[in-house]
Amino acid sequence: MEYEWPYVSFIIITINLAVFLFTVNLSQWPFPVFDSTVDMFGLAPQDLFLKPYTLITHMFIHADITHFYGNIFMLAIIGIVVEPKIGHIKFFLVYLLSGLCAIPFGFLMEYMIRTSVILIGASGAIYGTMVLAGTIAGWEEISGFLIPVLNFLIIPVDFFTLKDIKVPMFVAILFYFLMNLILTLVNLPYSIGELAHFGGILGGILAFIFVLPEEFKKKPSEGSEV
Repeated sequence: MEYEWPYVSFIIITINLAVFLFTVNLSQWPFPVFDSTVDMFGLAPQDLFLKPYTLITHMFIHADITHFYGNIFMLAIIGIVVEPKIGHIKFFLVYLLSGLCAIPFGFLMEYMIRTSVILIGASGAIYGTMVLAGTIAGWEEISGFLIPVLNFLIIPVDFFTLKDIKVPMFVAILFYFLMNLILTLVNLPYSIGELAHFGGILGGILAFIFVLPEEFKKKPSEGSEV
C-alpha cells in the first residue's frame, strides 16, 4: 500500500509553531509565552462559559520552549507512523478526543488544590495518540534521535559510531509515561499538567475502542522503520 503523507500532523505542528513564534517572549529564558496570551487563550474552569473557544485554543499554547519542544517532537514521531495507518480523519479525531478528555482531569486538580488553574498545551492530545501508537505500532523502530530528552544521550553515540540508533516505538512511549509519573510525584500537590496527561491517556483508550478500524483490534500491524 502506498504511503500517505501525514498532512494532518503537519498542519497541527505548523499551527503550534506559528502560535508559539507569535506569542513567545524572546527576551527571557526559556522563552516563555506572554501571560496575556495564556489569559486570553488558556482554558480556565471559571471562564469556560465566557470563553468556550478555549476548549480548542488551549491545545495550541505552550508555556515555553521546553514545553513546545517535547510536545512537537513526539507529535511528529507519532504522526509519521500512525496517521498513514488509520487515516487522516481518524487521526484528527483521536487527537481531538484525547485533548478534550484531558480537560476534566486538569479541572479536578483545581478542585483538589483549591487554586485556580489555566490549562495550556497539546500534551493531553499527544498522550492519547501515544496510547494508539503503542497499540498498533509498538514494535516499529524509530530513530532514537527523534525521542525528546533521550536524544541528548543518543546524539553523542550517533556521532562517534556513525550509526543511527533505533528503538521500538513502545520504548519511547514508556519513557514518556515514566517521565510523566515522576513529574507527577515530584510536583505534588501541583501536578496539574501531569494529571491532565492521564486524561489524554484515557482518551487514547476510548479512541482505540470507538474510533479505530476493526482490523487494528484483530491483528498486529506489519513492522516498518522511520
